[in-house]
Amino acid sequence: MLRKPRFQDKAATRFCDNLVVLFKKACKISAKLRRGDIPWNLAPAFKNRFYSYLNAICIATLDDKKAETLRLRLLSPDKEYHRLFTFLEHPYVQPTNNQAEQSLRNMVIFRKICFGTRSAQGSYSHSVLPSLLLTAQRQKKHPLSFLNTLFTKDTATAQAELYNDS
Repeated sequence: MLRKPRFQDKAATRFCDNLVVLFKKACKISAKLRRGDIPWNLAPAFKNRFYSYLNAICIATLDDKKAETLRLRLLSPDKEYHRLFTFLEHPYVQPTNNQAEQSLRNMVIFRKICFGTRSAQGSYSHSVLPSLLLTAQRQKKHPLSFLNTLFTKDTATAQAELYNDS
């Protein structure tokens, strides 16, 4: 909600509601493409349709400052505009970042419980090592042998291990 009910700008609320509808539709189309219900050669037409709808939603200036900032950010070619529907171009790109958010959840909770780290090096280690361990887990590799390869082998071997030869 942008503001408390008595201060809400109806145009800003309608703008946000329309964005929700747009992106829900885009996510549904993405799911149908992934299942094979819709052929991928139709994805560019859907992408163009979604951009047209977005442009129509964003046409009017909004009085609410937060909504206006979002509107301008969505339209800016220097920001997200050309990346909003990337998941309709590439089959392996998810429409949301839910998987990434969920994978980070335990580390965020841990950081909050232990009140963070005491140094810049500790913060760096706390951000890198769990990420590497999660990568090993997702690639179904033993964490110690995975880390051993990353830290003791040459760059090409370590990158092949890290990126799973992709």
